Amino acid sequence: MARASLLKADLPRPDNLHDEGLSIDGLANVAAQANDVFGQIRDAMLEPYPRKIPPSFTSSQIAALCGIDKARFHYLATKGGLPAGASQGNGRTKVFSLQDAITWVRSSSGRVERPTGQRGRIVTVGNFKGGVAKTTTAVCLAQGLTLLGRKVLIVDCDPQGTTTQLCGWAPDAEIDEGQTLLPLIYGDQQTLDYAVQSTYWHNLDLIPASSALFDAEFEIPSKVLSESGFEFWDILHKGLVPLASQYDAIIIDTPPALSYITINALIASDGILMPCPPDGLDFASSTQFWHLFSDIARKLPGVLESKRYDFINIVLTKVKQDAVSRVVREWMVKAYGSRVLGIEIPESSVPKGASAQLATVYDLSKPDGSVEAYNRFREPLDRLAQHVDDHMVRAWTHRTTV
Repeated sequence: MARASLLKADLPRPDNLHDEGLSIDGLANVAAQANDVFGQIRDAMLEPYPRKIPPSFTSSQIAALCGIDKARFHYLATKGGLPAGASQGNGRTKVFSLQDAITWVRSSSGRVERPTGQRGRIVTVGNFKGGVAKTTTAVCLAQGLTLLGRKVLIVDCDPQGTTTQLCGWAPDAEIDEGQTLLPLIYGDQQTLDYAVQSTYWHNLDLIPASSALFDAEFEIPSKVLSESGFEFWDILHKGLVPLASQYDAIIIDTPPALSYITINALIASDGILMPCPPDGLDFASSTQFWHLFSDIARKLPGVLESKRYDFINIVLTKVKQDAVSRVVREWMVKAYGSRVLGIEIPESSVPKGASAQLATVYDLSKPDGSVEAYNRFREPLDRLAQHVDDHMVRAWTHRTTV
């Protein structure tokens, strides 16, 4: 935050604040200036540009991730051949890298590994209403799964590119359309191998997005009109399945719309998570989402008979501790029953502080403010990752074919 404040005196100030009208050229100038200012802020936030730095961990945090006590941790650190961490300060405190942490988890947590011959599971995070913490949930889920020892791919389907930004890439400055879903949609590529990018976060890869991805919403209907029998809903599935053998989980972040890309993501997925605040308008929007999607899916050849999901869940986000939220939560439970998870992500200043640094709560090596507030926000995200992981394990152990 301090870095951002240092920029205030140097940032250009907008002109013509009292203009009565604005041409398209004028709008382009506004966009250019906004992009320039954001670029300056991003440079200051993410020095050295352009890469983010993963968090570090203490021995206590490593033990908690692995679900072991201090005695067991000490034994494994000295005799188990696991990373011993680097000394800090007076030499008594050990600091572990993210890669160290994941190595510890994979070696000692006892979680079931993906069996040979089973592909990774695909989970779509969707809601066609914005401002529901969809992208935050998707990226935190991906990071949380890596901290359970999983190798994860996250797919940014939103032309706004916020997931791409949180993964350490500047969408329009560093990502061209050839690195997004577009070559697959155009038919120039048959799988998405070409688009996979590494990130600063160990065991988390990215298929990025940029504003060029808006073209998909014109290209797909154009193909529907020009190519008889074109399966517009199956593009993403065909592109992702060949990659699924390389990952334990593929997380798809969708745009805030029931668009062609969102339909593709929902059809491609094995599980669906809908982040939804317990607010009356958000609840009403969620019912429309399911109604419209199910209506579309019924009309797609072969989908009604063959499509089965591992899970479909609603996760309550931005939960406030007030009477209105409690009432709307009751409505949602009546509407969706057990599909509403008992995992509630609270309204909090913690994600706001993290997003101001172009980060998530998992990026923070230590809380910026109250430890209690940090723990209240992170704990349900950890539980959400465990919930999804449990479904993945169940799918792997109950299926004989991929």
